[in-house]
Amino acid sequence: MPLERSCEARPNRARINPIRVWTRLHAPPKVPALSPSVLLLQDSDHDTSAAVGKISESTTQPRKNQPHRRPDAPPKYPAAVKLFLPRAHAPVSCPVSPSATRSNQKISHLICAFCKHRGHTIDLCNMRASILQRSAALTASESVPSSDAASFDPVSLTTPTYSIADLQALFSQVQVLSSSASNPALSVTPGISSEWFLDSACCNHMTDNPHLTSAHTPPVFPTITTADGSAMTVSHVGSISTPNLSVSDVFCVPKLHLNLLSIGQLTELGLNLFFSSRGCLVHDSRTGQIVGTARKVGRLFELTSLHLPSSSVSTPVIAASASIELWHSRLGHVSLPRIQTLVSRGLLGSVSSSPFDCMPCQLGKQPVLPFNNSESIASATFDLIHSDIWGPSPVPTTQYSKAIKVFRSDNAREYRQTDFSTILKHYGTIFHTSCVGTSQQNGRAERKLRHILDTVRALTNAASTPASFWGEAALTAVYTINRCPSPVVQNTTPYERLFGTAPNYSLLKVILILRLILYQISSLRFLPLLLSQLIPSPTSLPLLIPPSDESPTADPTFDESPLSAPAANPVNTTAPEPRRSHQVSTLPSHLRDFHCFSAFATLHEPHTFREASSDPLWQQAMKEELDALLKTGTWDLVDLPAGKSAIGCKWVYKIKTRSDGTVDRYKARLVAKGFTQEYGIDYEETFAPVARLSSVRTLIAVSASRHWPLFQMDVKNAFLNGELTEEVYMQLPPGFSQPPGFSPKVCRLRRALYGLKQAPRAWFAKFSSTISQHGFSASSYDSALFFRRSDHGITLLLLYVDDMIITGDDVQGIQDLKRFLGQHFEMKDLGPLSYFLGLEVSSSSDGYYLTQAKYTSDLISRAGITDSKIVDTPIEYNNRLNTHDGEPLPDATLYRQLVGSLVYLTVTRPDISYAIHIVSQFMAAPRSLHYTAVLRILRYLKGTLFHGLHFSSQSSLTLQAYSDADWAGDPTDRRSTTGYCFLLGDSLISWRSKKQSVVARSSTEAEYRALADTTTELLWLRWLLQDLGIDCSTAVPIHCDNRSAIQIAHNDVFHERTKHIEIDCHFVRHHLLQGTLQLRSVSSQDQLADIFTKPMPPGRFRDLISKLKLVSVHPT
Repeated sequence: MPLERSCEARPNRARINPIRVWTRLHAPPKVPALSPSVLLLQDSDHDTSAAVGKISESTTQPRKNQPHRRPDAPPKYPAAVKLFLPRAHAPVSCPVSPSATRSNQKISHLICAFCKHRGHTIDLCNMRASILQRSAALTASESVPSSDAASFDPVSLTTPTYSIADLQALFSQVQVLSSSASNPALSVTPGISSEWFLDSACCNHMTDNPHLTSAHTPPVFPTITTADGSAMTVSHVGSISTPNLSVSDVFCVPKLHLNLLSIGQLTELGLNLFFSSRGCLVHDSRTGQIVGTARKVGRLFELTSLHLPSSSVSTPVIAASASIELWHSRLGHVSLPRIQTLVSRGLLGSVSSSPFDCMPCQLGKQPVLPFNNSESIASATFDLIHSDIWGPSPVPTTQYSKAIKVFRSDNAREYRQTDFSTILKHYGTIFHTSCVGTSQQNGRAERKLRHILDTVRALTNAASTPASFWGEAALTAVYTINRCPSPVVQNTTPYERLFGTAPNYSLLKVILILRLILYQISSLRFLPLLLSQLIPSPTSLPLLIPPSDESPTADPTFDESPLSAPAANPVNTTAPEPRRSHQVSTLPSHLRDFHCFSAFATLHEPHTFREASSDPLWQQAMKEELDALLKTGTWDLVDLPAGKSAIGCKWVYKIKTRSDGTVDRYKARLVAKGFTQEYGIDYEETFAPVARLSSVRTLIAVSASRHWPLFQMDVKNAFLNGELTEEVYMQLPPGFSQPPGFSPKVCRLRRALYGLKQAPRAWFAKFSSTISQHGFSASSYDSALFFRRSDHGITLLLLYVDDMIITGDDVQGIQDLKRFLGQHFEMKDLGPLSYFLGLEVSSSSDGYYLTQAKYTSDLISRAGITDSKIVDTPIEYNNRLNTHDGEPLPDATLYRQLVGSLVYLTVTRPDISYAIHIVSQFMAAPRSLHYTAVLRILRYLKGTLFHGLHFSSQSSLTLQAYSDADWAGDPTDRRSTTGYCFLLGDSLISWRSKKQSVVARSSTEAEYRALADTTTELLWLRWLLQDLGIDCSTAVPIHCDNRSAIQIAHNDVFHERTKHIEIDCHFVRHHLLQGTLQLRSVSSQDQLADIFTKPMPPGRFRDLISKLKLVSVHPT
């Protein structure tokens, strides 16, 4: 019911300020509500006596049966009048007559039959009247504007009588208060007001501000009816967005001079308003957040701030066009009472109800006779688990990290296995089984299976999906069931009980819709495709494309028909040639519930110049590359000499991403087709050193221990700085225009271009000569490591092609190096080291962390196992792969790609080194079992996505090694496996898992060969650490768990069993006598290199990776 706001200047009167008049439903508590037909107006320029006289003429006429008032009785002020008081004054208390006191005592014993509160009866219940009013307004809103339905008839209310003395006394108090008040709430300034007041009698948000954002003209202009019967029109509807206010669906009423916020409209958005003597708080029941506040100004509540969440704002818009049938499909064909429960809680907004028949439900949910109900109820989440088996299903599920106290199932064979029982005993879980042939004792699981399968059948019947989508439908069914209310959890949703918050239904769409998607092929043929929308991730939809040798174009045409029953006839896969149209059309309303996504959901990198030339982003990238080439004088345009040939060139496009996966820049690089070069004519030497990854880890470990900062820089177009000594000609690049009026030209290359065989060597030679001018020297043990010592400390630079790491304790030397490099090359300062060669580097007070989480995640997505189960170890315990078990793979391309990518992942993941060492032996002819082993590695990585190396800041710089061998571990050729690892203090810097080149005749021989390999790596690390400024003068301990091998190294005795390894013996013994190393015996339990030589059970495996400082580094 709208509150009267008469701010229009009346004839022959000055503009007046209103005093709020309350209706019976909105009267202040404990005061009898009277007629709202009395309007008290304060005239700022005229005496109020005239107003009193006019009002008294209409309100104080004598009426029959009027009770007699005593002359000395105190005046009775109308309770329907609410005074606007200034903040400096306390509210005025209205005197209460003795008769009113006696009446209050009488009615205090009354109890309302509707709200159960004392003090009134059901005919005077405010709560009942409010509900009836909203119901009547909702019914009338279907045929008349809501404002009309909210109006009232003053004649229908009881009109009390007041004496002239009562009204004059009241106006005298109002005049005194208002004359001394300066509160802007007591007056209305002509023009646009910036103040907003909460109003429970207002049917909609209203303002006179014409500058509404996203404004639109409604098809039917609502009419706002005030308490005195006057009407105001709505010009348009829009949104208000200011720093303190963000609200939509606001009526612009030009004749209104106050900004009003409808409390009823706010509550429809799921908001709760809490009023107190100090103000008002607006609480979002869905998120549990306070989204708005209001201060108390007199007896009004003036809004301070209000920012509605997007979900709350959009709910009424979605609900306005959503029928109960549509929500039935969205929620996985859930029952109507559960939808009504969600509607009553305001989670779905307004839902239009109309009877309908769902044929998929009738086909998929045919019931059988019910079982007896169970009386057992669990007291906490995951205390009691009911289980049964449906399957086998290719779709795995995930688990929560909760302790299961009781596990109940039937006597199925899969539950009676020894491994499963062992797991339950290990975790202290009690195993309950039902009696044979009595499925009722496991009724919860049986009933839930039926619930899920009924929903799956309804989904598949509605979408006419093939059987291959059964697993996807099962995942969708479980997702929607967990978000529907259940009587088992007091009509809340399982999602709320588990996470404590209400689920978000705004992204729910009708799932598994069969649509025909036509891709234009080069031969003008079309293929029907199936689009399946997965509810858990609405933005990542798999698009199943039939095998074809031709790639689809990037502009698919989607055939989206309205939601209807499946067609009786199969879809014809042929179609006429489409007509190309460039008209931009608006999506029809009946299609807004269906989402279709482009086939290229991920970042697309073009493969040809024609494809990239149509994209402005790639055009700009190619322009920048050509500008850089011309700036550095990479070539000269000349005529091709006789007897010479010009090599070709092409554009290569790459999207550079940051460590979090976001786009950094679009990079276009012009590369020469170096594969056409001839040795001795176009090039000579090609080798160019890069930093060893062991050097990268060692440098980071030293920096962490000595608290050195790590910086990263990048050389733009690094190869273009290299100077060519050979005579090389190249064709003009695509997109480079031929000079007009000249003969065809070619490019005589002056500088090394990417793709040339000698380009890396030319660039490294240029960089080495340049950095040496600044006093840097190259390490003799890693040519890509440059260092400079001065009185202020040491400065180190590690180069990998065009990426470099800079560190050291000479702060000024680091700054001088950056300036020097910027003077000679076009550099890009990337700040602190964070992302280097796909390695993610993070720092904290306890050191540096090295991970490859993004690389791992991309690899898992590439293999297509993002929904698979995780495992505890990368390789199955006691599993020995060979070359003859399993079926040969028809196409080994994916196997080789995955294994090759996993090899680079071992840079930060020593826990998978042995597993990669095993699967990489079958690259020539992989079989199905080998591919299964690769997928197991990826499933292990999925569960340890953020595992990485920790380089502690508290670690010492003492080098130590562990050496081990697995004798005759390969079942095919019986060769042994060497494994070693090196730790600098507590930081793991180097490791290896490799099959030995010859067959060892004993375990001692295998261990001794491993010692020889470990000694080789030890010598290189000692020399490298010396260049890094680390003292390694003491002997480095090597821990070995084979006493015979240690004895052979210490004793100069040879015989028939060891003479064939005499060279290895002399090598190890020589450095043992020189004091370079010392051999220490260690138990097999403490042998850290054990993880690099053989498969491990889960417990032993977790213990070893913990000792190797492989930790989980979650992103911040």
